Amino acid sequence: MSDFVSDFSDGGKIKKLQEQSVGKSKEHAKNLLKMKIKHQSLKKAMKDAKDSSATIEEFEEVWKERSEAVEKKRINVKNLDEFKNFVNAVESAAGMAAVVEANGQANGTGHDEDIIMESSGSEVFSLYDPWSKALIKKPMRNKMCGHIYDRDSVMPIIMDNFGIRCPVLGCANRSYIQPDHLVEDSNVQQKIQQLMSNVILDGSASEEDEK
Repeated sequence: MSDFVSDFSDGGKIKKLQEQSVGKSKEHAKNLLKMKIKHQSLKKAMKDAKDSSATIEEFEEVWKERSEAVEKKRINVKNLDEFKNFVNAVESAAGMAAVVEANGQANGTGHDEDIIMESSGSEVFSLYDPWSKALIKKPMRNKMCGHIYDRDSVMPIIMDNFGIRCPVLGCANRSYIQPDHLVEDSNVQQKIQQLMSNVILDGSASEEDEK
């Protein structure tokens, strides 16, 4: 058991897990954007086929040709602003999470104390976004189930993708996430800001003690 705990207290291994999580988040965002672009291209191809066809036979022929062209076209999303913004948000949040992790270990506190914090009453929530696995910076609460996501993570994912449900393990809410389901949570924002302030203060105090 002690070996298991030691493994996960190793900063290098935790950093590696964080890097893997960021990589998976980028790949997920890339695939979603490709689906979005292909969907828009197919809609345009169908409209063009309808507008340029006088008979059903003509439509079927034109649609077949244009839809096949869309399917064959390679889609590169790496230069899209939407993808770049998502990547910047994920990497920035991951960097903040690393700071929290490092200070938590330096002060002898467990990772769980940073992950879970109390909100109101007996309610608990994760400080880490369920998609990016990075520290939440702009908390948005899902009114349908109460779970918290980071705005820069959830909004690009649900935009034009109507089949996205709450990703929190065990969530009973089966409704697809809509923009009007999400509200900013100022209480959680304050708690996260307080946590980061404490981390910075603790880190400064540790540096002073070492001098």
